[in-house]
Amino acid sequence: MIRRAFPWSRLGIDPTSDKAAIRKAYADVLRSINPDEDIAGFADLRRARDQALREAVWLAEREAAGDDDTGDEDEDEGELYGLGALDGDDDGDPDWGGSDWGEDADGGGWDIAPAFTPGEMRAPEPQLTEAQQRAQAAWEQLLQILYPGGQPSDNAVTHSEFEIGLAALDVLLARAEEADLEEHEALDGALADLFARTWPRSAPFVEPANVAFGWLDEAGVLEERAALRFLNQRIKGMRFHDKVQQPEHPLHKAWVELSRPGRAGVLDRLRVNRLDVHKLLVGMRERYPELESYFDPERVASWEGAGAASAEGVSNAGRGFAGAVLFVVLFFALIRAIGALSGVGGDTPADNVPPPPSQLLEPTAAETDAQVAQVFGPGTDMVGVREIDPVFADQLSLNIRYSKVNGGLLAFVRNRAVQAGDAAKFEELVALGELKRIWLRAALDNPAQCKNVMAGDFRSLPLALGKAETAREQELLRRLLDAKLLGNRITKPATTFSIPGWAIDKMLKKSGLDIDELTLALKSPEHPKRCLVSLTLAEVVLAEPGRVSIDLLRAL
Repeated sequence: MIRRAFPWSRLGIDPTSDKAAIRKAYADVLRSINPDEDIAGFADLRRARDQALREAVWLAEREAAGDDDTGDEDEDEGELYGLGALDGDDDGDPDWGGSDWGEDADGGGWDIAPAFTPGEMRAPEPQLTEAQQRAQAAWEQLLQILYPGGQPSDNAVTHSEFEIGLAALDVLLARAEEADLEEHEALDGALADLFARTWPRSAPFVEPANVAFGWLDEAGVLEERAALRFLNQRIKGMRFHDKVQQPEHPLHKAWVELSRPGRAGVLDRLRVNRLDVHKLLVGMRERYPELESYFDPERVASWEGAGAASAEGVSNAGRGFAGAVLFVVLFFALIRAIGALSGVGGDTPADNVPPPPSQLLEPTAAETDAQVAQVFGPGTDMVGVREIDPVFADQLSLNIRYSKVNGGLLAFVRNRAVQAGDAAKFEELVALGELKRIWLRAALDNPAQCKNVMAGDFRSLPLALGKAETAREQELLRRLLDAKLLGNRITKPATTFSIPGWAIDKMLKKSGLDIDELTLALKSPEHPKRCLVSLTLAEVVLAEPGRVSIDLLRAL
């Protein structure tokens, strides 16, 4: 009996360069475990698959070269599919130090991102497709933005750099959507590592990537990656920053108070609850210490240091008495001033405080509701979405803010609808099938757009619908929203399915194809008739959905 070493022992196969065999072995073992109940076993299986796929690349190169030298250099995630190396240090001694970001790390988290100095990008060895070449060019462009002049930088990106970086990130995210599982995960891991290494310069680009890859879904789980342990805490901090800017937030007044320049005065202390200030400072320092840079140090010190006034020769008791007298005087002076200025109009000191930049970019409630209504139909607003599905409402709000990156709110919701199939039941699967039929019919005359629709990519080429189709799409999307399915992400690989004979006969009549061409189109995503066959299958199945299996409905 042959004794295999990890990862091959976990997959139950001998070492091989055949990636298809590795994926098949992974799928076979996965069917024998329950990922929800055996988290550690599932994590171990994923590690085995990922390590086996990396070793397969090395084995293939060794077989091609006929060389027995195993070497000891692992290919990092950025090298896969021509993305370029993240490390770039061929001597195996990267300059950034600290804990290893690789999969063999000891699992400890970081309080700060490790430093990193990029080296030269190695030319990719695999033959790249046109889409992969575009992704590689975007990767190089993003590296240039995050490493200005080839060097790490803590300076914030400029407005022009921000626009260029977002455009490059948009290309990479679009590629991740249409790529296979291996390339998708390579892009996911490469971007997570890159953004963690270049924080805080990478901050404007982290949230769009999180929306696309669902990084926060890993927060707190056993297998949360080291880069994401760092980034997810920063993402939560940025979200808290955005929320606390809203006037209805319970700590908003405390935040605005600590952001003002200079020492806090008596009126400031009367206007803001000291307990809220204390709660904000303590909670923020424990969870998001980097946010304290938004506050004025002198202001914070004046709130924290009760002995500061004593150091100036004023006793606490004297300060309290003097403060009370001063308050009475100022109160009456304020009443007189209001009477004198009545009808003239003028800004109060609080009005003169400029709003934070995030407020300037934040869409108004009316603008948000208008975008929501365009997707789900008249009568649906953000308040209604939040009542139905609070998790999806948060995702929707983020995508409204980053709609330029994500190709618009409708493109995002359409993509989430495509991903809803795993959790959908019969009625929702029928609604989802009808949505796909509408989209395929609208894209039928445009092969590139039809290919994007089948891949779930609604950003690269906008998909325009007629008035009747738009109204029906809104109705069906609202049905998926009511079923709380739009907040779901793909959690398991696609299942296999078979098409019953009666459906094949109807497809042959409806499409006008012969059996050989129909079979080829069903097997090959690149077949020129694939879009027609997919549309025909949807129309045949939706005419009699009760006669087919759930797996076939889910695969439409």
